[in-house]
Formats: sequence, structure tokens, C-alpha cells
Amino acid sequence: AAIHCREDTGHLSRAAHFHDMATPPGGQGQGGQGLFNLLASMQSVENLRAQNAANAQSLQEQLQVLSATQQARDLLDRQRLALAQAIAQTQQQLAQQSQTSSAKQGQHLPPPLTPGPQGHSAATSRTSSPLPVQVGPPLGMHSGGASSSAAGAAAAPKRDAPQVETKKTDPEPEEEVPRCHLHRKQNKACKFCKAYYQNEEERQQKLAQERIAALEKWKEGSVSHSGKGLGPEDKAPLPNFPNFPTVWSDRIQKNDYFLNTLSNMTIGEVKGIIAQAEACDTEWRAEKTLDLEPSAFMSCIYRLLQTQLNEGELKGLLKNRSPFVRCAGFIYIRMGMHHERYWELLSDALMDNEEFNPFPSRGSETMSVGQYAEQLLTKDKYVDLPLPRIPVAQRKAINKRMVLYGQFRKRYAANLEVLDRFKETGVKVEICTLDGEWLTGETSESPSKGQCKTLKVTMADGEEQDVSLGMLITPSASGNSTDLTRSRGRSAEELLEKFESQQRDAALATGKDYCKTSGQHTLRVGGVPFVAGVKRKDMDSVRPLETEEEARQARRNMPSMEHQAKLAAIESKYCARVGSGAGSRSSNLDGPERMRLG
Repeated sequence: AAIHCREDTGHLSRAAHFHDMATPPGGQGQGGQGLFNLLASMQSVENLRAQNAANAQSLQEQLQVLSATQQARDLLDRQRLALAQAIAQTQQQLAQQSQTSSAKQGQHLPPPLTPGPQGHSAATSRTSSPLPVQVGPPLGMHSGGASSSAAGAAAAPKRDAPQVETKKTDPEPEEEVPRCHLHRKQNKACKFCKAYYQNEEERQQKLAQERIAALEKWKEGSVSHSGKGLGPEDKAPLPNFPNFPTVWSDRIQKNDYFLNTLSNMTIGEVKGIIAQAEACDTEWRAEKTLDLEPSAFMSCIYRLLQTQLNEGELKGLLKNRSPFVRCAGFIYIRMGMHHERYWELLSDALMDNEEFNPFPSRGSETMSVGQYAEQLLTKDKYVDLPLPRIPVAQRKAINKRMVLYGQFRKRYAANLEVLDRFKETGVKVEICTLDGEWLTGETSESPSKGQCKTLKVTMADGEEQDVSLGMLITPSASGNSTDLTRSRGRSAEELLEKFESQQRDAALATGKDYCKTSGQHTLRVGGVPFVAGVKRKDMDSVRPLETEEEARQARRNMPSMEHQAKLAAIESKYCARVGSGAGSRSSNLDGPERMRLG
């Protein structure tokens, strides 16, 4: 600061000198030019002062940063020192416990090791080459004092039970036995053939063992994704979340609503926003724009995937009263979790019969929550969002089980109407398994009070199971075959055969149905969809009648059969094709005009 003051004084003196030089000694002839020079000099002085003030401020900021860094280093040093002391106390306690246990067993152990003044125990001084556990010294301190004493104390129990380190050596390469040079086929009497084929057999056995070991390792890895053994407070693994579509991830993270609102919310607040949703769509259009943005529903699901719910929070989503919150939990499972947990977590929701409209802006009809969950399991896309791929074997198993759920839902609705039948325990029932087999049992409790009602049934072997109302019947000899609460309905083989035939028919085309689009294409201009390639009259002709009243009115407006017969008679009389006779005038008048040349 003193240097800057001296510089400012020097500038002022030079400015005064320039003013004296600019003013002539005899008068004020050139006073204007001198005054201009003086003002310029003063401006330069002010600029230097501002620059010096800025430099002083930056220097002060640097000093603050250095002081904060020094404080952080001091805190780290204290933490390391406390850690070393804790390790030393723990090692002393372990040594005392080992001594006490050995004294109870009648064994004589050396006295507990105490750290000496130089940071080594007494036993360390007796040994020729001790190997203490090293604890890193704090920054700015030498490896002495408390840290070295902690290291000596930590080394004590390791001397009581010395461990021999074994170096891993690479397996020696096996010697390759050459093929017999005498016989092209195996000769059991030849020693070269015996040695070669024996070596080949051992090699094949080793390869089989390695293959089995790799399969077991893969099974262990798959079990880690299955969520078995997880408690309510354990985080549910999300192996599919890193494969979330990049385009959608970027759009959501750059959205203002997600950045300013959702990113700072807790899980409970996000659930509240989902409960207030009116649709399960992936995109929505702002009021005064044509651009499509990620919907709040989809942004909330992405926020839940970022926070990674635990098992208890996930079960809370699936049992929420709001259908939109439950659907958000379904998408959370489908987008983030391993495919082996899909059926475990979503199978109970397939019986949910609450009606709602997930896509009102797309003109879709209402559906049940169970049908919504079924679409997530059977389809590869959610609207226009690609879903994680399900392996072929897993998808076949899901489709085989899913063919039964159409009949299960009908039986569930029918059993809800006769729910009083299950108020008393001990009712004889039959249960349909996921593979279509029927088992007998008795009810042991009344129906549950949740959204998807279940019954606790005691099987013939004494095992108790919670069974959905759609998967059990109360058999009766006089039951009607159409009553799904009494009869088994169609068998699993029939339903599976029907599903497979539908799949085969969907791959074929009949007539002119070879092109499903028929030239129709959907274009988006500014986010607004336009349908091109179809005539308006074709669209009107294929549009179904909305109500029965319109169909009845259309039949009334159609001409009757008698009127159509009269019209046909008149047409045959007056619109018949006239012969080309030359003498008939009417023929010349009614026939086509002809022009003869030449």
C-alpha cells in the first residue's frame, strides 16, 4: 500500500510539472492546452488507483483461500490423530480380551503390550525385525508420538498370531501330448494312442468343471440382483438405470421444472406431485407453445430413480391409494430393476381392477391398473419410450403365465360380488397355480382389506399361501360352467394355444392387408402430428359408429327392400343398353354420337 501511495504521489507531481510546463510564464496564452493535459494526467492517476484497489482485493481473496486451506489441513490432522488413538485403544482392548480368554483356558500368554516412549512396545524392542502396522502421519507432522505409538500397539496382536504370506504363482502350462504318429484312428493296444486320448479326456473334464464354475458364479451374480434377503431399509439395486435412454435423460435434466423444482424435493414431496397428476403420459405441450416437453409424471419417476428407493419406500409406492402413484412405481421397477424381479413385484398388481384413464390427451379409453401393468410386461415401448429388453426365455415364461390373467380378472370381479361366501373360515376351495394346475385347500382367514384382495389358504400339505380372489374357486357339483366362481373355465392349454395362433396370424397377411400403413404416415411439424396418405372419405368410411342410436338412425335412413326393387325395375326399363339399329330415331338420339370421316 505504501508503494502504491508513493506511485500516486509521483504521478501527481508529474501532473503538476506538466501543468507548469503547459502554462507559459508570461500569461495564459496556452492555458487551455495545459488544462487538457492536466485532466488527462488526473484520469490516468484515477485509473491506476482503481487498478491498485482491484489488485489489493484479489490479494485479500487469495489470503482468505489460503487461510481456509490451512484450517482444513489442521482439521484433517486432528482427525488422523483421533483415528490413530482410536486404533491404539482398540488394539489394547483386543489384547486384554485375548489375555483374559487364554487365562480362563489355562494357557500362559505374555503380558499385554504397552507402547513405549519411542512408539514401540516392549516386545518390539526384544524382537530383531518388527513389522508394525503403519498409520499415515498427519499432514505437517513427523511419524512419531501418538501415531507411532498407535502403530506399535496395532502391531502387537499380529505378533501373537503370525501369518505367513503366500505368493500367488501362475499355474504351470500343461504339457501337450502329441497325437499318435502311427494310427489315424484310436488303437487301444498302442501306448501313444492311450496317452493322447487320456490327456484329451482329462482336458475335457477340466473344461466342464470350469464351465460349471462360471455358471455358478453367474447364478451368484443374478441372485445379487434378485433382491433376496434385503430388509426394508436396504437400497434396492437398479442395474438397468445406467441404460436409461440418453435422449430422454438429457431432455429431463435440461428441463427447467426438473432443475428448479424436482431436484430439490424429497421422496415424500415427489409422491405428492405424482398423486396430483392427471395422466401417465411421457410428454406434454405448454399452453402457448407447440414444443413437447417431458411431463411432470416422467420427471418425477426419473427423480425417484436418481434417489434409489429402499425396499420399504418401494412397497409404499406399490400400495399407495392413488393409481398414478402405483403406476409410477410400476415404471420405476420396469426402467431400473433387474428383469428377474419384474414378476415378483408386478404380479400382484395384475389383479388391480381400479379404472382410470392413463392417456386422456391421446384419446385412449379407460383401463384397469392391472391392464396397465400387463402392458409394461408384454410390450417393448412405453408410448415412445423404449423399455429395457427382457431375455427371450424370461419373456416366454411371462407370456405363458399372462394368458391366464384375462380369465383371472373376470373371476376376481365375480368373486368380489360373492365376497360374503368367504367370511367364515374353513371354506373348501381350489387354487389355480401360475402353471395352470389346480390344487385343493381351505381358507384360514377372511379376505384382506387392501386394493388387491387376497385370501390366506391352507394347502393339503399344511402350507399357507396368500392367494388372490381371481385364482380360486369354491367347487360345486351343481355349478354352472359359465360361473367362474364355481367352475375352472378354460384350461391353460386352450388359452395358450389360442394365444399362439393369434401370434401366428399376426405375422401373416390376407388380401391387401400386406401393408399395415396402407400409405398412411404420421408427420410432426412443430410438435403437432399430421396424418398424410389417407383420403378423408376413406377415413370416414372406416370410422366405426359411436353409439347404437346412430347405428339405428342409419338403418332407418337406408331405403327399404321394396323401394330398392322398384328402383331396380325402373333402371332396367329406362337405362337398358339400346341396340345400334339404323332406322330407329331413338337409337340415334340416345346412342353415342359418332363421326364418320370419308
